[in-house]
Amino acid sequence: MKQVKFFRACILALVILAQGCRSVAELSSVTPNPKWSAAQVVKAHKQTQPEFKYLAARAQLVYKTETQEQKISVALRMKRGDTIWMKATVFGVTLAKAIITKDEVSYYEMLNKTYYQGPLNEISRWLGFSVTMEQLQNILLGQSVLNMGRNTPQHINSDSYILGPIDTGIGWNLTNSVRPDNFRLKNAELAATGIVPTTASLSYGSYNQVAQQYFPEQLNLSVNTPKSATQIKLSFKQFDLLERLNFGYSIPDGFKQIVP
Repeated sequence: MKQVKFFRACILALVILAQGCRSVAELSSVTPNPKWSAAQVVKAHKQTQPEFKYLAARAQLVYKTETQEQKISVALRMKRGDTIWMKATVFGVTLAKAIITKDEVSYYEMLNKTYYQGPLNEISRWLGFSVTMEQLQNILLGQSVLNMGRNTPQHINSDSYILGPIDTGIGWNLTNSVRPDNFRLKNAELAATGIVPTTASLSYGSYNQVAQQYFPEQLNLSVNTPKSATQIKLSFKQFDLLERLNFGYSIPDGFKQIVP
């Protein structure tokens, strides 16, 4: 069951954040411009959102809790706004596969020969609020999980534009930190507004430029509750933008279904 909990935790951790006329290149700089309004920063962030048909990436994932730490290799594939496909391996041996579409989430793991398959809103039931495919992909791409309005509160620290807090309307406040050099996310912070103090922090490292677009080299996610602390570090090794991509996925015969 450790592998099942691990793979579900990775999906859930990704989801929990499940949330002028001059060109951006001419306006970027290494330090924030104090004259910029929130509307200008929000527009620049939207303009630098990666656009592609299909994406393939390789990464190393480190999953850590108070009691265990696991390192695996991850193959990641996406169809923009439609599909996320993942395969986890250790020393070339497949541990698990998962596929998330607009309507469904499914994964299976080899060690216990079990699988889960159900509607995408099952992830929403795990979390207590709804998520979309676009929000899941935005987390992986360094894009805000929520649309920021032109009147979003803003201030500046030494190296980034701070946008928020934004009331998500689902019991969380979101604060985004935007880099001034390429207007991609530097950090995102989610804080629960309810009685139970829960926080989720997402930080991005440097960005690589692929086909004149920016993709994160690394993302680090920390989820803290009164009873647990989970950290996930995803280090990307390669991004490829493609015209077509295969999303082959089938649950092996004889695997036992996991019932929520």
